[in-house]
Amino acid sequence: MILAGGVGSRMKSPELPKQFLKVGNEPILVKTVRNFTDFGSFRAGVICCPVDWIEYTKAMLLEYGFSQDEIYVIPGGKNRNSSVQNGCKFLIDKYNVTDDDIVLTHDAVRPFINSTIIKDNISATKEFGAANTVMPVYDSVIRTSTGDFLTEHLPRKELYRVQTPQTFHLKELENVINSLSDSELETYTDVASVFSDRGFRVRLVEGSDNNIKLTTPFDMAVAQTIVSNLP
Repeated sequence: MILAGGVGSRMKSPELPKQFLKVGNEPILVKTVRNFTDFGSFRAGVICCPVDWIEYTKAMLLEYGFSQDEIYVIPGGKNRNSSVQNGCKFLIDKYNVTDDDIVLTHDAVRPFINSTIIKDNISATKEFGAANTVMPVYDSVIRTSTGDFLTEHLPRKELYRVQTPQTFHLKELENVINSLSDSELETYTDVASVFSDRGFRVRLVEGSDNNIKLTTPFDMAVAQTIVSNLP
């Protein structure tokens, strides 16, 4: 499940949402999808994108060699979690889903996801029930309650940066995401936190420094460097 519902205001690209900008010779979204289709073990793929960009997304996927019965494009929601709701409903309505079926949820603008991370997410979910891709924090981290003065120094060894995929059993994901109130749908920034708060164990899986989220023009410059150095 590729979450492509954002418009990318921080990217300062007024004409195109950031997932459609090119890195190297392909749009970011195409690179992201290709890393999953190349993995070769998925029954279905679904992209949750802004309603006004559905036809554009479908045409772009066809242009870059994906068939419409390989990757489905559906409307995203007004926030990340409602997009996940839409994706779950689509997959469960379309397929004969069992309790064992697993779904990976991934940011559309993380185009450098690799097969090791995908494989480790699937294995961890099979064994523990849910998985969250993370990386250690290397900088010292502080908390401030005012924005002006240091309030608390946080123990770096206990802190991790969250990446995606976040991976779950599909039926369980649908039950959990549908349990959220409207305010919770707005305030939770990732589904793994919802699972943890609902009492589920979420296994941490190591990500990659390359698995960056392309949010700002600086991130795009970094991405162009990564592409230029890929074999």
